Amino acid sequence: MSENALALARQHAPCYIYSREILTAQAETLHRTFPGFDILFSVKANPFPPVIRHLAALGIGADAASAGEVRLAAECGIAQEDIYFSAAGKSDRALAAAWDNCHLIADSIGEVRRIAAMAAARGETKAIGLRVNPAFSMDGGTGGTSKFGIDESDLPALKTLLQTLPIAVCGLHVHLRSQNLSADTLARYYKNCFALALRVRDILDCAIEYINFGGVGIVYDPACQPPLNMSTLKQCTQAVAEENARTLRARLLVESGRFLTAQAGTYYLPVVDKKTSHGTTYVIVENCLNGFQKPSLAAMLRNAAGEGPLAPQEPLFTGETAFPITALPAEDTGITETVDIAGNLCCAADVLAKNFTGPALAVGNLVAVGNTGAYARTLSPLLFSSHDVPAEFLI
Repeated sequence: MSENALALARQHAPCYIYSREILTAQAETLHRTFPGFDILFSVKANPFPPVIRHLAALGIGADAASAGEVRLAAECGIAQEDIYFSAAGKSDRALAAAWDNCHLIADSIGEVRRIAAMAAARGETKAIGLRVNPAFSMDGGTGGTSKFGIDESDLPALKTLLQTLPIAVCGLHVHLRSQNLSADTLARYYKNCFALALRVRDILDCAIEYINFGGVGIVYDPACQPPLNMSTLKQCTQAVAEENARTLRARLLVESGRFLTAQAGTYYLPVVDKKTSHGTTYVIVENCLNGFQKPSLAAMLRNAAGEGPLAPQEPLFTGETAFPITALPAEDTGITETVDIAGNLCCAADVLAKNFTGPALAVGNLVAVGNTGAYARTLSPLLFSSHDVPAEFLI
């Protein structure tokens, strides 16, 4: 972490600090790995406007999960044609608010009907994309039930319905799983998604102008996670782009929230108290659970599950070692200690780490948590106990 970041954190903690340099490097990696594709940022991962504005300047579009995110993306300089609104259960109010400001992606046949009714009332034919729940799984097997998208098996019935509606299907959105680190799995999945786009075109007799393939994962803990093989992934995406050039000539999209921003963020918490109880030393920090919730959720899952591995529950639970913690004393005394780092809420689950060993801390020192640039501040109960919310900075 840079001296600039530390100086800012000492003045403003609790706070999130995001690195412009890392955001840029991550965006460049995606552009290299996905030649022929455009990149979208999943706004829900980090809706901090300076982050979105910087990504927009790098040519990144927006995957929006609400009408509010559509508006935010536009306010941060992302063009209408680069904003895609895909979410389950969009209300009529949300559809109306986003109507002229993005690509609308219908998530159900019922939503197609509602969009059609709104289009008819406006006297227009509305171009939409479809989120499809495919007949295949992420791992290449048979697909299953999902709250997201229209089942592929329902497309013939949708075709009959579309003949009576002022709707023109022009795009496809598929997303089955976040945080994938197997290039072979992703390569098979991207090929299957492109084949699905061809089937959608033929079944619905429509022009596919864009395909959103979903995103990729990042390494949170190098000790137990192999890195994603970007070279293998690039070979696959090049092959998909070449097939697309011969057939659909659609806009190819890959969305990413965590890849672009997770490693760019560090959360700094100030130490506000320190005490010992029955032989356990507690370092009390400000805005723990109510600034960064994930470690508390991980501890609760571990307590409930007992022994054995814990399956990820994205984006709420990523892993027990996903977020490295660093003790930052004012000066290096050479003294280490083992402590429990806990927050100052009236809540026993407000814990950052148990049995943490590191440099000895005192009131006024800092604790830093890495990999917190995505699904961190935005997922936390910031209003719990009416504390001040953590600040954010892009440096």
